[in-house]
Amino acid sequence: MSAAAQQEFNPSQDLANALKGYDGTYLQCRGIQHRWSIQREMHIVESVEDGELIERHLACENCETIRKDRFLLRMDRWQVQRLEVLGAVYKYPEFYLLSEMGHAEHPREVLRMEMLTRALGGKAKVKRAVAKAKQHLE
Repeated sequence: MSAAAQQEFNPSQDLANALKGYDGTYLQCRGIQHRWSIQREMHIVESVEDGELIERHLACENCETIRKDRFLLRMDRWQVQRLEVLGAVYKYPEFYLLSEMGHAEHPREVLRMEMLTRALGGKAKVKRAVAKAKQHLE
């Protein structure tokens, strides 16, 4: 890929630009994870061939993302009941998802940089803080 094409196609910069206007609550949830509260305890959803399908419903107290944990209640070969984790299903609030996250080379690192930039009050202040830290090392 030519240098001009690389400059044109820069998924990390696209993500950095998208994050500039990104909601701060969403940024925090992506950066330090969600703060879950249980909306509905584990409950049987339905009987299936291998056992019972169990769900637990959670909601993020900050950004209102909804998460449904799914399990399969089944017996092991010694006839002890166990819950096998099937996974989770998420429903995100509008504007939470960023397509740019899937294209950037190190999206979580770019996201953390935006968090630092906001915490210090802008890119110029980040540069000054880096310069000051370098002076202390000398």
